[in-house]
Formats: sequence, C-alpha cells, structure tokens
Amino acid sequence: MKLVKSLLLGSAAGIAATAGAQAADLPYRKAAPVEYVRICDWTGAGYFYIPGTDTCLKVGGFVRAEYAFIEQKNSFFPTGTWGVSPNAGNPGTGFQQRQVTGLTGLFIPGKLQDASGFDVRGRIDLDARTQTAYGTLRTYVRFDMYRNGGNFANGSLGIGAFANQESSQFNGLDKGFIQFAGFTAGRVQSFFDFYADNYNFEGIANSDQSTQAFAYTATFGGGFSATLSVEDRNVRDVGIGNVSNSTLTAGGATSGGLVGYNGQTVPDIVGVLRVDQAWGAAQLSAAYHDVGTSEYAPAGGTSVPTFASKSEAGFAVQGGLQLKLPMIAPGDDFWLQGAYQQGALLYQDSAGSFNGGFWSRAVGGFQRRDVDAYAVLSNATTGAYSLELAKGYSVAAAFHHYFTPTFHDVVFGSFEHISYGGAARLTDWTQGGLGDASEYRIGNQFIWTPVQHLDIGLELFYAHINQSLAHNPGFLPTLLPVGVKKDPSAFEARLRVERDF
Repeated sequence: MKLVKSLLLGSAAGIAATAGAQAADLPYRKAAPVEYVRICDWTGAGYFYIPGTDTCLKVGGFVRAEYAFIEQKNSFFPTGTWGVSPNAGNPGTGFQQRQVTGLTGLFIPGKLQDASGFDVRGRIDLDARTQTAYGTLRTYVRFDMYRNGGNFANGSLGIGAFANQESSQFNGLDKGFIQFAGFTAGRVQSFFDFYADNYNFEGIANSDQSTQAFAYTATFGGGFSATLSVEDRNVRDVGIGNVSNSTLTAGGATSGGLVGYNGQTVPDIVGVLRVDQAWGAAQLSAAYHDVGTSEYAPAGGTSVPTFASKSEAGFAVQGGLQLKLPMIAPGDDFWLQGAYQQGALLYQDSAGSFNGGFWSRAVGGFQRRDVDAYAVLSNATTGAYSLELAKGYSVAAAFHHYFTPTFHDVVFGSFEHISYGGAARLTDWTQGGLGDASEYRIGNQFIWTPVQHLDIGLELFYAHINQSLAHNPGFLPTLLPVGVKKDPSAFEARLRVERDF
C-alpha cells in the first residue's frame, strides 16, 4: 500500500513539474492598468479629464419642445417701385421690391397664416479647458438643430406661403471659439450685447447677436475688464433705403440706379467696459458700423447707373445694469439696459424689423422694412448722393423672482423708436418711403422646475406698433388695403418644456 501511495504522489509531482515547465515557455503579458475618469477640481462642476491628457472637458446641451399661438392678423408687405436694397448679410430682410401696375403690395389675409406652431430643438455643446503658463486655454463649440412647423416655420419676415409649412435644419455652428491669454477668436455672442434676451422666449428690443469676431479682453482688479472686438459687419447690415422720387434720391428716373451696401471692407469695431461683482454687473458698450454704399444696378428702361459711392460712420452705444436681489429671494435679479444708434439698427433691435418676431412669424398689419440709411440724390448728372442715417433707441428691462425654489416668474418688456430724414418721410410709402415708428413689448413667464434642470414654462406676450405712413409733401398718404392696420398689435402665448444637461 505504501508503494502504491508513493507511486501516485510521484506521478502527481511529475505532472505538476511538466506543466510548470510548459507554462514557463508561454509568453507573459502584464495586465494594463485601468485608467479611471478623473474629475477636474479647478474648473467647476461637470468637467472631467480627457483620458491621457491634461485637458478638462464638459459635455452639455438641451432638448426643447415648444408650442406657440399667435393671433391671426392681416399682413401687408409694401412693394414700392424701388424699396429696400438686398444685402448679403441678411438676405431675408432686404428682398428687392418692385411695383407692379395695379398692385401696391402683397396682402396676406390672416386666415391664410398659421396661428399655431410647434418647434423642437436640440443642442450639444463641448467646453474644453487646459491650464497653461498664460492662463486657461479654452475651446468651446455648440451645435444646434431643430424641427418646426406652423408659425415657427416661416420665420419673422417670410413672404411666401404662410400656412402649412414645416422645416427642419441642422443649424450647424451656433458658437465656436478659442480663448487664450485674453484673446478670443471665432463665432461668439457679440461683445456689445448685455441682457441679450436672457430670460424671455419671444424677442424684445435689444441686441442679441451671434457673430464672427477677434477680440482681446484685459482684466483688472475688482472684477473690472475692458474688451476691444473686431466683428463681422455683414451680420449687422440691414439694408439701404431707396425711393422713386427723382428729386430726392439717387434711385430716381435720372440716374436710374439702386444704392446698396458695399462688400465688407471695414468690420465693426466694438469697445466694452464691464464690472462683475457680488451685487451684479454693469457694462458700457460702443460700436462703429461702416455704412459703405454704392449705386449698383439700373432700375429699368434706358437709364444706366453711375456707380457713385458714399460712406458714412454709423455707430451705437449701450449701457446695461444687472442687480442681484438675494434679499428678496435667492436667485432673484433685475436687468435694465438702453441703447442708441445711428445707421446701425441691429444694435438697437436684433430682430431687424419692428414687426418681426424672434422665432415666430411677424406681427400683422403694415409690415415695415426698416433700414440703416436712405440714399439722397445730390447731383442728378453724376449720380452723387448723400446718406440719411436712421436714428433710434431702445430700452429693455426684466425682473426675475423665485416664489419658491421650484416656481419662479419673469416680467419683461421693451420700448423702441426709430426716425428717418426727409427722403424717407417725404416720399409716399408706395414709392419706397418709410415713416417713423415706435413699439412696446411686454410679457410674463410662469416657470415650474419640478426637478433640477427641467423647466416647464408658459409665456404670455403682447406687442404694439405706432407708426406714421410716409407721404409726398402736400398729399395724404396712400390708403392701406381694407382690413390692414397701420398700428398693428399681437398677442402671443408659448408653452415650453426644456431639459438641460
């Protein structure tokens, strides 16, 4: 028995030794270390290190579903003989108007326009930051896409078929910029802007514009900073007015040309002084806008343009104040700002038209085509002309209050006014003239946040325009079609559900 036991133990030892020898002959691979995602502790919440790098990344965005109802109102688009010249920067705001015999405009009955509509939007944004010897290197990119229909689909100034529309679009690069050592380069929110429709769903009269820019920001102690920005002029071009009265403008029967914006040579120059502190923020902004124009096309018949040119310095200034009001309720704040412009309408109101909505179709009634300037003939032989810059101002305010941590309310509103020189006001609107106007907008939001980053909001909004119809001296203005209001107004309601992440 002992002999059998010894033989079994010896055999087992031999097998083990043989297996060990064979295992020693196999290649050996050390397990790769597991690289866990590390949270960045210097950037704020939501950032993590990209594995294998020293760059912190934050992924964000939202999904938004919105329904809107706007009163159906008759709309009338004037088509004067000359009208507003087209421009490359905002083609939708300056289509070429021509008068057809027996037709003085485009009349769209309210019932042909969608009163309601749906809008679904998605957004993805990436924010990458790296610490360097020169400070934080930041790269930011934001992509938007949407699907909408009804009163959202035709925008604020569309003049085609108003009803039964649907559209979808990958909006592409909404924002995309690099910041390094005080420099900013890329597509950004204009440095001129302050409140920039911060709370309201529908737009009010204020500057809220994305643009291409190169800028430098110097920071000082106590939250003070100063910025000098060079921005794309084409984004702020809204058009040049021409009228058919040959005694007033270069668009008349003698020279036969139209005056419009030149291609961009001098970009917009924006300067900003700003302070950010515990009580809130304040900002002073100023912008130079080159109103460079040329006579560029014949009006018809046998006349030819002279290709005369003229440039004027447009400008805008703005002051803004934000006050944080935690003594009323945590999160409360109040915004107030005012702007004045000459020859730079889109610094006064980024909608580009008093009748235009922010994401929806226009307010009804007589549809204005406001411009930066009107061309005024000074020499009928050479076609030389001067420019009458439009002048205007806007004031906007908003108060945000938390009744409870999950229920808050925003009251907001704006007032704006625009005026023109004699070339616009002293030519009938059927010949391309345009009168002065003012508008007020007011709204209120009720927002419920049942869980963090989920907002369910209802906004009620009202707008009203007071305007004069341009007319030739000694004559009354041509009557508008029956059913079209000179001083239109509109009521709007919006329901929005938005989940941010």
